[in-house]
Amino acid sequence: MASSCHALYISEILSEISSQLEDDRKSLSHLARCCKAFSDPALDVLWRRMSLFSPFIPLLPPSVLTLWVGYQFSAESIAGFQCPPITEWKAFDAYARRVRILYSGASHFLAGVATIRSDCNVFPFLRSMSIQLQETIQPGIRLFPETLHTLEISGPAYINCKDSCIQSSLAHAARDAPFLKHLHVEDYSYNSDRLDTYPLHFKHLRSVEISAFISSNVLKSLCCMLSQSPVIELKIELPPTSCVWDASYALFPHLERLEIHGTPMLAEAFITNVSSACLRSLTVRHSRGPARIADCSRLFSTIVNKYGKSLQSLSLTISRSPVLHNHDGVAHDIMDALFPLMPSFEHLEELHLSLPSATQVDDYPSVEASGWPTLRRVEFMAT
Repeated sequence: MASSCHALYISEILSEISSQLEDDRKSLSHLARCCKAFSDPALDVLWRRMSLFSPFIPLLPPSVLTLWVGYQFSAESIAGFQCPPITEWKAFDAYARRVRILYSGASHFLAGVATIRSDCNVFPFLRSMSIQLQETIQPGIRLFPETLHTLEISGPAYINCKDSCIQSSLAHAARDAPFLKHLHVEDYSYNSDRLDTYPLHFKHLRSVEISAFISSNVLKSLCCMLSQSPVIELKIELPPTSCVWDASYALFPHLERLEIHGTPMLAEAFITNVSSACLRSLTVRHSRGPARIADCSRLFSTIVNKYGKSLQSLSLTISRSPVLHNHDGVAHDIMDALFPLMPSFEHLEELHLSLPSATQVDDYPSVEASGWPTLRRVEFMAT
């Protein structure tokens, strides 16, 4: 019994016990109150992942709390406001420093506190952040800590977010979060035709996802902003209108994994302009809009010509299209266009096809062809 009690003096064991209770917040709360030794490990887990700002409101200094309750951090109320001394932020900081993952919802509260405390980060040890922007981030504030690795930026779909929101937020992230690895931009409805922000260089950015309701020109500008970063994984939703890609800059030259959501025609245009020469995994998902056999054929030819020597995994999803009326024959028409090209894939190991009709795919004669050099796995599904 004595040796078991001694084990609780080891901080790593206390932390592991608290971590096992991450989904049981009631027990963690009791644990934090039972004794001083358990308090810090339990509180670290309790406050590690936050989805609301409301728990922090009572921790604000009295004058800042009055500013929030009375004026909701309006620009007029914050202008000229004197930040309280650091001693009054002691309770707030004691819990803010424990937060590692923040789902912030609206950014207004966070931006208000960051404006008042412009000389420091509100959450200094944050690793992952999801923020919904409703206003432009002012130049002088520090919204993103240098510890940040994952950032998700979104805007409410029911308003037209100003283009300056995404420009300022990405510029702030490039300046203040040098170790950012994963970026996701989603749920935007822009009211402009392009972005004016110069290219940004995130030295450690590896993964980008763009699933935003934006025009083709804005998407092109956004890709230009991010292409100087060493991105190796990209997931992108293409707008329904075609885009003339600017050949004056290299479009994601380090890319290894690419997932495109869009029509075969738009996917082919994007792949044509990707600068990477060593793509290993490619996924094309068509869910709406036209998917003509001629467009699919051009897409397959472009994939083979660009990545026949590097591609290891290929996944194609073609949904039912309003321009394709004989869905029963579509699967064979698509395979007739793709399968003769298969020997050109020198290192392809996996092929996944989801087609409008796959009732007779299993007995397609070329599936067992010996001319497929390295293929190990073939999957067919019906959409």
